[in-house]
Amino acid sequence: MHHISNPAKFRRLKRHAIHANVSGLVKTGKPGVLVFEGSKESISIFLENARGLRYLQFQHVDTQPVENHAQGRLASKVGLREVTDMRSLVGALDAIGLKAWFRKQMAMDKSSQA
Repeated sequence: MHHISNPAKFRRLKRHAIHANVSGLVKTGKPGVLVFEGSKESISIFLENARGLRYLQFQHVDTQPVENHAQGRLASKVGLREVTDMRSLVGALDAIGLKAWFRKQMAMDKSSQA
């Protein structure tokens, strides 16, 4: 997303995550970044509702299937947990083995910029 700064939209985004039964991490500010997990149906519902908030540059970068027992790695409960900056987000993803995937998807990996 281009940025996540409007408090009212952010509250609605968090409510959408809870209602769709997804959990994940969100970095507010510019750029705004969401990394979340849930069932295929839950993700579809959340994405549809997030698009409805009319963020200027909403981009769904990638969806990866995860094993059922692997869900719950991003957040301990349903909903979005805010992280303070990109370093914190990448650190949390590194802890669960998703750092390389994230860096590639976000074009932060030097090999993806060739």
